Formats: sequence, C-alpha cells, structure tokens
Amino acid sequence: MRLASIFYGRVQVVYSWGRYGWTRGGGKTWHGGLDLVGLDDTTVRMPYYKGKRITGRVVRARIVTDRRDKTWEWGWYVCVQLDSAQTPDAVNFLYFAHCEKLLVQVGQKVSSGDALAVMGRTGNAALGNSPYDHCHLEVRATATGRGLDPTAYAGCDNAVGIYGTAEDAAPTETGETVIDVSYHQGVINWTKVPYRALVRIGYRGYGTGALMKDEQFDANLAGAKANNKLLGFYFFSQAITEDEARAEADFCASLAPTGYPLFFDAEWSHSVHDGRADSLTKAQRTACARAFCVRAAALGFQPGVYTFTSFATANLDYEGLCREYLGWLADTRANYDTTLPRYIHQYGQTAKGGVPGIGPETDLNRIVKTLPTLDKPSEPTHQEIWLDHVVLPNAAAMEFYTVAKKYGLDNDKAYHAKFVEE
Repeated sequence: MRLASIFYGRVQVVYSWGRYGWTRGGGKTWHGGLDLVGLDDTTVRMPYYKGKRITGRVVRARIVTDRRDKTWEWGWYVCVQLDSAQTPDAVNFLYFAHCEKLLVQVGQKVSSGDALAVMGRTGNAALGNSPYDHCHLEVRATATGRGLDPTAYAGCDNAVGIYGTAEDAAPTETGETVIDVSYHQGVINWTKVPYRALVRIGYRGYGTGALMKDEQFDANLAGAKANNKLLGFYFFSQAITEDEARAEADFCASLAPTGYPLFFDAEWSHSVHDGRADSLTKAQRTACARAFCVRAAALGFQPGVYTFTSFATANLDYEGLCREYLGWLADTRANYDTTLPRYIHQYGQTAKGGVPGIGPETDLNRIVKTLPTLDKPSEPTHQEIWLDHVVLPNAAAMEFYTVAKKYGLDNDKAYHAKFVEE
C-alpha cells in the first residue's frame, strides 16, 4: 500500500468550492485549503511532501466551538509544526480540520504516514446546506498566517476529481479482536473468553536448544476448540539452522491439528540477548523462518511469521517473507509504521483480569486484513488399516492414517487401507 495523500487509497475533491483559493461566492470569498474526502480509508495521516518523508510535532489537538474564538470554525483539528528544513517551500504548519475525532496529543512527534485523526464534519463543516465528511487541509508559513498552496502535501491537483487508486488503500480491518495465550495466562476458563485465540504450541530452549511443549498447550487447545475460540498457533523459535527450523515445524505438527495458521515467532530470547539464536545474521534468521514456513505449509498449516517492528526491519526480511506468508506484527505505539504488511496487529496488553476467564495480563491483537481461507482436506468417517493381517479398530486406524499421510507412507506398500461404509 502507498500513501500518496493524507489518506490511503483514493482521495476526492468533491465540490468546486472545496478547492484552494478564491473559490467561493462567485470568486469573491477566499478558501484557505483543500477539502479532501478519503474514499477508501477515513483515517487522516501525516502526508509526504512530493514523495519525501517529513516530520513534525503536534502543537494543537483540540475542538473549538465558541464562536467568539477566532478559530471556532475549525471544530476538531490538529496542527503540526514541521521540523526545520523539511521542505524547500515556506510552509511550517499543517492543519487538519473538521475531524470526527483526534488520534494524537499535543507534543507528540509525527512523521509521514502516522495517523492523526478521523475524517468528519465538525465545526463550520457541519453548518452548510450539504454537510459531508471530509478533511480540510491547510498549510501556512505562520500559525496565524494565510493559507498557502497545499497541493504538494495533498497529493492531488487543486481541481474537482478523484485521485489515486483503490489498490493503495490500507488493509480493511475486520473489527475482530483476538488474543494470544500461553502458560503465562495460567488456567483459562474458556467458557467465558469472548475472543478467538492464537495458542502457543511450544518453544525451543534458548540455552539447551531442546524442543518443549507449552505447559498449558493441551488444556488451551482443548478449551479453545470446545468453545469455538481457536484461531491458530505459534511457536517460539530458537532455531540456528534451517534443519532445526524444519524440526520445529515437525514438532508443531506432532501436537497440533493442521488446517490452521501457524506462526514462526521470531524475537530476542530475553532482554540481554544471549540466547542461542540471538547472534544470527538477518539472512540466517530469514532462512530459518522460510524453512519453517515451507515445512509448515507442506504439513497442512497456513504458515506465517510473528515479530515486532524494530526486529522486522533489522533482524529479519519480514517484508520479503510476507510476500509468501501471513504477517503478524507487534507494535504498541499510537503511531506505528503502517507501511509494514500484516494480517494481524498486536497493539497492546490488558491489565490483570482484563479478559473474562483469564486472570493475568493478556496480549490484544486486531485482525487488520481478512485471513485467507485454507481448504481443509476431507477426512474419511471410517477406515480400517491392517499390518500383517492385523486390522486396527477405527480410532486407531484414523490416527495411523493421519500419521501415514503426514509422512508420505504409501498405501499398499507400507500398509493396506480401505474405506468401510458405516
């Protein structure tokens, strides 16, 4: 996705009187900015300047409704003062007005792409004959000065029309909150949990390298499945070779049902960074992640990668991996880097007891792009398997069949099987 204006996706100038200049009252009334409508995304963002990233600081973030205040007409608005030497023009202040709500606070540092507000029609914008949701973008040399030409920041011409493409829109949020759980959440009462969950299968020891099942995995798997709360799985990796990464995927397949997302958890072992995988190069860790995902896909999972923003850019080719696999990114900042791809965004953590049925703190995530569906193979309802003329009962036959299929054992060579009508 690409931010070409103050919105992702298409931006529209709807009316001629929404243009910058002497555009109102038959050319007799001045309009100091551009009224822009986000057609594919309503979040107002810090713009680029002709494709160049710019930075600044929020100096106003408020609503003004008192008509005796000379700025009353702004309603909910944000003012950003640009840092020095950001652009070659005279502009020092950016105004984003008539918003529905604000997403920043005074004093906050912002840069291109950061979320500032939500498009709306507050203040003067709500008083016209045909009010409509938009953002009034105005740029000034001084905070109280006259509006200057905003087109270099708007990403569109000062003319009625639609600019940009829908393909550049931000991923659509499903609105679904999901949690991730491990032994850290203790014993969970899944009958009370209101969210779907990503369940940790296990981890590789950062010292010993041993493959370990999460202490609460069995209980969490059973409880989440029984209450229709299972979204998928993750595994904390400390693989230092591609073979070890493939072994981690095999370990997951030996414990968890296939047909679900399975994430390779790539992060530091702990705060001092002295785990067995913490010294890997970016290329080595990326190779391990890819080997895990390739094997996980072959085993019937929907593979993906979990990490956090700084790790994603410095220690892993996260963007490259996301061209093939699901991305799950952690970033708890209010204005995180939205350009990094993700299907799931981990945005925070509850206080103790913040999720019904769970006592400790719990990570909160949001699905920001609908997960692709994974066709699950149809399973026979009854099967007999015999080895050396020994016929297995149905339950054992089904278990054997699943294992044989996973490891490529050939029917009629390694074993004999047939479907039996109930």
